[in-house]
Amino acid sequence: MAICQGLGLALAVGVGGPLAALFIAAMAALGSGIHPDGTDYRFLAETWFLVTLLAIVVVFMFARGRDAMRGPSIAVLAAIGAIVAAASLAEEGEPTLVGIVVGAIAAAFAADLSMSVLAGALHRAEGNEPGSKEADAANFMIVAFAAAGIVLAAISLFVPPVSLLALVALIWLALSRRRRAGEKYEGLRILR
Repeated sequence: MAICQGLGLALAVGVGGPLAALFIAAMAALGSGIHPDGTDYRFLAETWFLVTLLAIVVVFMFARGRDAMRGPSIAVLAAIGAIVAAASLAEEGEPTLVGIVVGAIAAAFAADLSMSVLAGALHRAEGNEPGSKEADAANFMIVAFAAAGIVLAAISLFVPPVSLLALVALIWLALSRRRRAGEKYEGLRILR
């Protein structure tokens, strides 16, 4: 169960970004769902870590939509995903190395996928007036992904096996996006 919780929390960080990580840290500080006290990951519930995550949220807001920041953003989310997954395992007395590896991979995968979906929405909104359909859709997607990450984190804290369903859903989304991109490329090749 601990690995399912860790996986779900890492996926939540990847989908919802640092806002979901801030939610997880706040839940740890409240001792609700995750209790890192008495482990090497007790810093997850400390004020300085919450403030650091809040600063990361602000930096991510300014970095959104900049292609040069995509790689560093994914790396930061992978590191946070590794921390929360390892903290989940440490809480149960399990070896944390598995949590670090699984958390980093899961968060990086979910972050790459969600950033690619959001990049498409932001690209379509580029050049449109604020308040246009495209701009509103992009803003909605940003809020929806953050909310989805928080909801996934909350569910993973209390019903850990749900994280397996979230993983399957994200894999399905990634495969369908790849298939659609391949079909689009095939159509363009035919036109030549």
